[in-house]
Amino acid sequence: MTQRLAPFRVLAAAALLVAAAARPASADSIAHAQKLDRMMVALASRSARDAAMIKRLYRPHLRLLLLNAYPDLEGALATGGLAPLPDDPARFNLAPRLDGPHPIGEKDLDNQVNYLAARPAAIGALIVVASRVRSGPVEITSLVRHGGYQAVLKTTNGNASTSVPMHTMGLAFDIALVNAPMARVQEIRRVLEDMRAAGDVLFIGERQQLVFHVVPHPSRLGYFTGIYAQAMGAVSSTQAVEVVAQAPWPPQLPPLHATPRVVTDIVDVAPLPNEWQAWRAALAADARSVDERMKAGAGTATAPLAAMALLRGLLAFLVALATSVWRIANHL
Repeated sequence: MTQRLAPFRVLAAAALLVAAAARPASADSIAHAQKLDRMMVALASRSARDAAMIKRLYRPHLRLLLLNAYPDLEGALATGGLAPLPDDPARFNLAPRLDGPHPIGEKDLDNQVNYLAARPAAIGALIVVASRVRSGPVEITSLVRHGGYQAVLKTTNGNASTSVPMHTMGLAFDIALVNAPMARVQEIRRVLEDMRAAGDVLFIGERQQLVFHVVPHPSRLGYFTGIYAQAMGAVSSTQAVEVVAQAPWPPQLPPLHATPRVVTDIVDVAPLPNEWQAWRAALAADARSVDERMKAGAGTATAPLAAMALLRGLLAFLVALATSVWRIANHL
């Protein structure tokens, strides 16, 4: 009989040890939750500003990015609009909550794997946040949702009631704090505050759920998408395949319908090189002809004509002298 009762005594002792350990742990959990609550109260005003900014920045894109129903979520996963978490999240310092209280996809656990995803930019931002937290893994409790899921969640989570539901756009993730030591919580907070100051993210401290609700800033979506591609091993430029599209040759260019116009100015007149001798001979012949006519006219001219010729020559001399003086003056 004593031997039969021995295993039960061992189990009873173990149960007592577990219960004894559970009591202080529960007290510690309450104290930890109270500290988190006080922190959320201190962050309330800044969280309200970030919430208003998120709505203002993303409301114009709600209709384009909203995933209304589960088929929309499946389609986005199939086309690459949504990106899954890395297969080995621990390698990226991530700890998605898959069971226990409030796991990811808690309202549709049969399809939980499809809720372990978000827009590539959101996953990229999450990877950056986790890479800067050195004290331990970052626990994630929520990523993408669809509109129908969000409607069900509103019945138990007041934070799901919002006019711009970022989770249904795939552009938000929630970092759980209740299971993290306070030192790690403070480190996560500092990382998020630094990234907010740099214009990378916006975040809200949710007092009811005790999580940080994080949204990448729209100006950084391209950057975080690139981070995700690098982390998941996107094809590098050296491995890329060159694709050449053929086009008709020669290319068919539209006519310009331009009217040509030529503007010229005559700056000099000269004979061709092989015409110089003929040019000079013609000038000399013209000069002799003028001299001969003048001599012939001089022999038959009367005295008045001679006086007139003398006066013309004098005038020509004066004009030539004035011209020379003007040229000398302009030259100087």
